[in-house]
Amino acid sequence: MRFIVVKNTLYPFPLTGPYKPKINILGKPKTVEAQDRSPITLTIGDNVAALTDTNITIQCPTSGVPTPTVTWTKDGQHILAGGKYTIRGDNSLMISKADVEEGARYTCTADSVAGRDSVSTEVQIVGK
Repeated sequence: MRFIVVKNTLYPFPLTGPYKPKINILGKPKTVEAQDRSPITLTIGDNVAALTDTNITIQCPTSGVPTPTVTWTKDGQHILAGGKYTIRGDNSLMISKADVEEGARYTCTADSVAGRDSVSTEVQIVGK
């Protein structure tokens, strides 16, 4: 028996996989509108309108057997960690001090031998 954690809740599942990768989204997508430059954390599927120089973290919770590999794209182009982008150990993407150029469609893709799942978020950055 293996376990997965979704929103701090532990769920058991039998180890008879493989199971298709899944990006775990709870609830309906929403739009986050920042009122200041405080850091913003959202889950993939939600959209955000933020001010320039805001740090934005997009979480991409996944499940699947075997554990899927997560990749990120910006408007269809693969994102490599470095510069304004950090891909954290939990597969979240952090955009540091976002500028207008970071406004785009970001897609998280979970891939394994059992299949693929992807979900996108729209990021809009507005000037000062």
